[in-house]
Amino acid sequence: MKLLRACVTAGALVLAGCTTIAPARLPDTLAAQLSGQDVGIVIQQPSTFGVMRERDVPLGPLGIPLMAAQGEHLRKAANIGDPADDIATTLADLLAGHHGAAILPGRGATPHEEPEAIVAAAPAGSRYVLSVATVSWGLARFPIRGAAYSVTYVARARLIDARTQAVIAEGGCMQPPDGSEHESTAYADFTDQNATLIKTELAARVDRCIHFIRRDMLGL
Repeated sequence: MKLLRACVTAGALVLAGCTTIAPARLPDTLAAQLSGQDVGIVIQQPSTFGVMRERDVPLGPLGIPLMAAQGEHLRKAANIGDPADDIATTLADLLAGHHGAAILPGRGATPHEEPEAIVAAAPAGSRYVLSVATVSWGLARFPIRGAAYSVTYVARARLIDARTQAVIAEGGCMQPPDGSEHESTAYADFTDQNATLIKTELAARVDRCIHFIRRDMLGL
């Protein structure tokens, strides 16, 4: 099994610890058992939205608290929402449409990543639990790409058996840039007009993320 580990994006974006993504496709035998089963959704607390400015590069690890603080300030000021909810909606629709799962109303939330904590936070009656977490996101400056800024995003999704608390399917998106990213050496290009460009780019990165999760986790 290929393990993907998200710790620090471009050596600077701050995460809530390190997250290991172990892609595992939903087995056909288990997929067939989802028909008519209640699936609850849990959204995990997102990692810190990080921003790496040019002035932060010489600081190295010492600049991490500053990057975290300025990233969270920008996220709140521009009302940049966590995309995990939208990813969960798309995956839930796929589970319902392709496998006949019954998606329960309401959503749970937890700051923890352990399956037992996720199951405990799930809507009552969940036979299976779909959890989604934003594990890395922000605006990073990449010296190896002409010192240009670009928006980054990594998510992790898991389908958990509520009875055994076993992860039966998992997917994530940690693929390298594909050239579709908007890049600019001007920080203001991303933050002007209430961070419109960040939101546009984030939506594009999330769409690409969903593509890899549904492929690797659901085989769709």
